[in-house]
Formats: sequence, C-alpha cells, structure tokens
Amino acid sequence: MNWEIFINSKLVENLGWTLVHSVWQIALIALVLFFILRVLRRFSANARYLAAVFALAAATILPIVTFVQITANSSVEHFQIDNSKDAFAEQKNKNTRRAENLSEFADAVPASANADDKNIYAAIENSRRVFNENFAAVLPFIVGAWFLGIMFFAVRLSGGVWQLHVYKTRQIAEPSDEWQERFFAVCEKLKINQSVRFLQSNTIETPVVVGFLKPVILIPASVFLQINPAELETIIAHELIHIRRSDALVNFAQSIVEVLFFYHPCVWWMSSVIRREREFAADESVVKILENSHVVYASALANLEAVRQTANQTLPPLATAANGGNLMQRIQKILQKNTGIKQSSSAWSAGLALMFISALMLTVFSFNSGADVNAQTKMKNKKIAVGFVSIPPLDRTTNAPKDADATARLLIEKLKSHRVPAIGFVQGGMISDGEKLFPVRANIVRLWRDAGFEIGIGGYKHIWFHDTPYDNYVANAEKNEKIVKQILAEKNLPLRYFSYPFLNTGKTVEDRMRFENWLGSRGLSPVKYTIDNQEWMYSYAYDMARNDNDLNTMKEIRAEFLDYMTKMFDHYEAYSSEMFGRDIAQTMVLTPSRLVTDSADEFFGMIKNRGYQFVSMDEALKDEAYQTKEAPVDNKSGISWFERWQTAQGKKLRVEPIVSKSVVDIWYNRKDKNGPLPP
Repeated sequence: MNWEIFINSKLVENLGWTLVHSVWQIALIALVLFFILRVLRRFSANARYLAAVFALAAATILPIVTFVQITANSSVEHFQIDNSKDAFAEQKNKNTRRAENLSEFADAVPASANADDKNIYAAIENSRRVFNENFAAVLPFIVGAWFLGIMFFAVRLSGGVWQLHVYKTRQIAEPSDEWQERFFAVCEKLKINQSVRFLQSNTIETPVVVGFLKPVILIPASVFLQINPAELETIIAHELIHIRRSDALVNFAQSIVEVLFFYHPCVWWMSSVIRREREFAADESVVKILENSHVVYASALANLEAVRQTANQTLPPLATAANGGNLMQRIQKILQKNTGIKQSSSAWSAGLALMFISALMLTVFSFNSGADVNAQTKMKNKKIAVGFVSIPPLDRTTNAPKDADATARLLIEKLKSHRVPAIGFVQGGMISDGEKLFPVRANIVRLWRDAGFEIGIGGYKHIWFHDTPYDNYVANAEKNEKIVKQILAEKNLPLRYFSYPFLNTGKTVEDRMRFENWLGSRGLSPVKYTIDNQEWMYSYAYDMARNDNDLNTMKEIRAEFLDYMTKMFDHYEAYSSEMFGRDIAQTMVLTPSRLVTDSADEFFGMIKNRGYQFVSMDEALKDEAYQTKEAPVDNKSGISWFERWQTAQGKKLRVEPIVSKSVVDIWYNRKDKNGPLPP
C-alpha cells in the first residue's frame, strides 16, 4: 500500500482515534474491576473470575463500539438533490425576501443572550479542533506500531498453538487400563458428558488440558510414578473441571484479546486476574466434590511443582496446567477449607459484577454520546455547500478540451467518493457559440448532470455587473439560461440557481434588487458565498507547473494550497463565531480545477476533520444567517458575504490570509493577461 494513501485513509484515522480512546476506556474498566474484586474478596473465586471475565469482555467490546461510532460519525449521509416542484416554488418565494434585505442595513446583528458563552465555547472548540488536527498527523504511526505489535504477538500466539499441537500428537500413549478406569470414574463423579481423551506424554512435565473442541488431558509419564494414585486423581479432577467450565475456550479468547490490546497494561492485569481466579475456582470445585481431599490435593500440587521445577519446563499461556497460578496461595486456600468464603453466592455476586460493569459501559457510552451532542454537536453538525464556477473546467493545456474532460471526470469521481453534493455553474460561452453546442465541452456539463449534481448558471460571458449596463447584464444571463436549459431539458430538470461572476452584485442596490427580481421571475435564486478565496490563483500556478511537467512544483503548490485553505477556514469560522455565536451553514466557491481535483482527498478530508458535513446548496441557504442585512459593495471586486454583513454593522474587517508569494508572482507575470479571469 502506498504510504501516502495509508496515512490519509479514513480507516486508519478511525482506528487511531479508537486506540487512543481505548487507553482511558480500558483503564476505567480495570479501575472498576479493582474495586469489585475488593468487594468480592470474601466471596467465591468463581464470582471474582466471572467479574474479571465480564470486565475483559467489556474492555474488548467498548473499543469496537467506539470504532463503529467514530466511523458512523465520520460518514456523511448520502446526499440527494431535491428537484421537486415544491422545492422549486419555495426557492422562487424566497427571492423577494432576499432582495428586500438589500435596502436596509442593521447597526448590529441581534446578539444572543449567551453570546459570550458561545464565544468561549467556540474558542474551546477551536482549540480542540487544532489539537485534533495536529494529533491526527500522529495517528498513522500509532496504527502502524499497533499493527507491528499485533504481528509480533500473533506470531507468538501461533507458536504457542503449534507447541500444544506438538504436545498432543507426539510421544503420547494410552495409560494403563487401571488408570483408564480411574479416569472414567472421576468423569462420572464430576458428571462430564463431553468426550475427553486421556493420554500420557513423554514431552511434558506437568498435567495439562489441550484444546476445547476435542479436549485432551495430558499426564506426564513420570507423574504416574512420582505421585500416589489418590493425589493423581485430584489432579485429573482439576483438569476435568477446567473442561467442564470451558476454561480452555475462555483462555483462548483471552489470548486473542491480549494480542489486540498488547499495548495496554490493564488488559494484561485483567487477564492475569482471570487466570489466577480460574485456578482458585477449579481448586474450590475439586475440594467441594472430592470430600476430605484437601490435604491430598494440596500435597499433589506441591509434588507436581517439585517435578516441574526439576524439569524447568515453561508451558505456553494457552495451556491450562494443574500447577498454574500462584501455587503457594492455592495450597494455602485449599488447606483453609475455604473458611469464611460464601460459596453459595457465586451467581448473585457474578450478577452484581455484571451489573456494575454494564453500568460502567452505559456510562461510557453516554459520555461518548454526550460528547457528540455537547462537545461535538456543533463540530459534527457544521454544514457546508460547495459551488463550482465555471463548468466546464478552463482549458490551459495543449490538449484542450480533452484535458478538461479528463479533469471533470476525475473531479466528479472525487466528489462522489467524498459525498459532496456540489452545484456546478455553467458559463455558456465555454460550451456554445450561442446557436450550437460545442460537443466535448457540452458533454462535460452532461457528465456533471448525469452524475446527480445540480447545475446552475453564471453569465454567458464572465463579466462584471459593476461596470456592465443593466440590460446588457440581463441579456448575458438570459443567453446563458437558454443554453443551459436546453441541456437540462434532456432530463426534465429545472434550473434554480444563479452565481454572480466575480461575486460582484452590481454598482448600486437598485440594480441588484432589480436584477434579483428578474431572477425570481425566472425561478432562479442567487447564491451567497461565505467562504470566498483565491483558489483560482493557486489553480493557475498549478496548471502552469503541470504544463511544464514540474512534479516538485506541483507538489509544493498542493501543500501551499491546503495550508492556505486551512487558514481561510479559520478566518471565516472566526467571523461566524463573532457575528452569530455559532457555526452557520457555510457556502464555498471553487473552480473545477485540476488542483482541486488532485488535492480532493486531502482538501475534503481537512474539511470533514473540522466537523463539516457536505450538504446541498438548498440546505445551506436555509440557514437564517443568509437573511442578515448586508452592505452594498461599491467596487469591482466581489467579497464574501461575511464581509458584507460585517460592513453593514460598521465593524472593521478581519485581515485575510495572504496567498503564497510564489503563486502571486506566477499570476501577475502570466503571459496571457487577457485570458480567463477568476470567478
């Protein structure tokens, strides 16, 4: 896998955050288990065993649920563009209200009663976002280290499985008939209904159970000679109780959990508690079922340990050995005859432990959900709509318009991949001479349409409203409308949106009101962009480097562009917090350039990491912020609607992030200064 693809993978990011959250989640579960074990210290070992098993299960399930939750939160709902007649009529009805707002200017936007609190919240959220973005860069390395650790511990586990297989299949034999009869007698006494093989082995030095589907009890050949029959019967009973309790299966599951969470000491501690209490529980059962056997059983364990120490053999963790756990503690407990232990309360105490651990999991789930609702509601519910001007892409290569077609296809693929319900605004002069369509370029518009993206219009020519007579400006828009409606009519789709070229809305308020009334009569709504930017300048520089096949410069421009757009988002989000005390639904203008296409994964990923959900232009413009009274723009250059609203309040505009000097130089030193201009 390509490293760049790996580090930018959403799966890797989600896994990384899951691993980070698992650190505190598992630690919290372990802390609860610690206190539960203190409460249950005078209860049966089986109660403590079940509590530890429930805790380890919770420590496994909780990160899985967290991963699912993170993945769900990072997935954007599939978009659908509403082309119904009702939506069309609704947009028409809004035009008059929008135009009326132009004639009045508010001294200030009504402030919320808790605006200060919201601003503090916004500052906290911004700090959190910055931390998350910076920490996100480390996540691929965390996930990579985790995979390496899993591989190491998985190999070790596989080695243990193979070692047990060797024990079970090599140098084994059936015990004598006498011991076979003794074995079946113990099975009957313990009510073992499962088929269990009983074998003697020359490769092991301590009795052990191997397997859980077809369990085998292996007894060292030397043990038959070194301990007396009564002692060996208690050892066999111990192993059979492990089988009856399905301890080998639980032990195998433990080993898998240890592989997955090898990095967490609390997992190893909980697992050690399970193994310790498992042996204590089996000992309690042996002493309880085999009456008056505690002295014999304790002696058997002591003799087995002496044999094991002489042989100095270490069994893999998967094995459930008779002399496992802390042998001295086991012998002491056996000789105490379980004095003071509440033997009859295992089920009740296990239920109590389950209740506590379940309550903990619900608390953690609620905490996570609460974090999403309270700390991330505005993060995850931030919305943004994207408009592309102009469709089709500009031709700056020697292979036009085929290169524009290739760029459009790639861009459409990226938009669909990131579920961006973008709207593309057609510049009619690029696809038609006014009478006939240019086949390749017109088909690019059809590609956009057929991919499910909405189509709007700008002007037939990309002209400024500021210095164009009103009638000429209307004629320019009407000519474009006629061309684009021809393409939309092929699929019976309406035309609903207009995007001002250069974001210039005219020299006077009267001209704009008059024009927007004209738009309303045509069923068209003007788009207001909050995130204006100089992407077009970076795109021009990128195209020049691409024409020169300068891969290094292309890479540098992509990096500079992403850094610039990150700062632009900071810039406009600060406006949103200051003016409205919240994150309004944003609208962003871009060009359908090769730069945006080649940077799409990183660029749209950055936007999603900031908590944005991509929505249609319909949904974004429903935000009441777009009804805010705005100031007219008495200059040729268009500006963001945030700046129009800020100006209407008589407030100073924020200092906008600057474009990289190298990019500015390329733009102003371009040869064709009469070529296509920015949106």
